[in-house]
Amino acid sequence: MLSRVCGLVEVGAVTGGCGLAGGAGGSAIRGETEDVSGDQGSRAAPLRKGDPRKLGRYELIGRLGEGGMGVVYLARGADSRQVAIKMIRADLAVDEEFRRRFRSEVNRARQVPPFCTAEVLDADPEHEHPYLVVEYVDGPSLSAVVTERGPLSPANLHALAIGMATALTAIHGAGVIHRDLKPSNVLLPPGSPKVIDFGIARAVEATSHHTATNQWLGTVAYMAPERFGSDASTVITPAADIFAWGAVLAFAGTGRTPSRPIRRRWSPPASSPSRPT
Repeated sequence: MLSRVCGLVEVGAVTGGCGLAGGAGGSAIRGETEDVSGDQGSRAAPLRKGDPRKLGRYELIGRLGEGGMGVVYLARGADSRQVAIKMIRADLAVDEEFRRRFRSEVNRARQVPPFCTAEVLDADPEHEHPYLVVEYVDGPSLSAVVTERGPLSPANLHALAIGMATALTAIHGAGVIHRDLKPSNVLLPPGSPKVIDFGIARAVEATSHHTATNQWLGTVAYMAPERFGSDASTVITPAADIFAWGAVLAFAGTGRTPSRPIRRRWSPPASSPSRPT
């Protein structure tokens, strides 16, 4: 399915590539994003008391979010360019096995071409607080747009499918699996959708004592069935991202989070005392 969608990318490039435009029966996403003509830092929340003010050569401006792997900051480089920095959690930072895997995954992620992705710009796995620097994408998430404005029009949904497929093709081509593709990891700046937050989840999952057999890194509604197995030898492939791609599109087209039944292994009921006759 993904290869068939990617086959449309060349045709799409003639008419605007991965861009989202208005379509009949739906409102345009382009033009509906927030006004960003002022200070781009306005999207970020203020830094908190315990937050660093600098990481390497980057000055931190504010907080963009926080997740299972760490905090994401808005920052400014020496050239005044604004970037997003993910600083890894302290409990992971002290783990040498994690640092080794993080270094490896960052090297792979830096090979991903910036086609509809947030480009990886820099990283420092050796820093006291390891961090990853990526292109700052100034646009709302797919999650926010659908929640606030409703499902996408057919034309915008088609463009989104192509944009995400293009991004996954680039990510997988570099030997990286996203592992946490979801609506909040798809940003919608003017022009093209951008897939973000790829490239380091595997380093966390592979550090076994940070992920027990009944825990997963990812959002359940968008996780492929093989992600739920308790067998540590299960190999996660790019197919898991393709499953998530379809689930994200289902959300974008309906406005509802995909749901799945929770299947439990059947067990006989506890025996009850026989009734007196």
